[in-house]
Amino acid sequence: MSTAFNGTTVLIATVAVAQVKSISYRGSCAKVPITGADAATRLYHPGLPSEVLTITKVGSDSHVKGTTPAIVVTWTDAGTDGSMTKGRLMKTPGMSGSLDGPNHSTLIYKKSK
Repeated sequence: MSTAFNGTTVLIATVAVAQVKSISYRGSCAKVPITGADAATRLYHPGLPSEVLTITKVGSDSHVKGTTPAIVVTWTDAGTDGSMTKGRLMKTPGMSGSLDGPNHSTLIYKKSK
């Protein structure tokens, strides 16, 4: 099994994203306190989940903020963490670049209902 990033693919609305430089996926949920007065320790239930997928690619991007496409991330080791049936494009922080290097754009998606 490969654990290298090379070969990882991203499809947004069934279209492959070209020249992906990095992908970051974070999933978490808030803890909801349910501690009663008679409890010896604090007790919690998991809250609503929050999932964020950040994609950085070479060149500009034409995705529209607020859209909710299906996103499929296929890691080289065959995992699909970060895939979303509906991912709302929350931010397009813009372009970045440096001398003698390519421009990069970043897309930030959050899981949507």
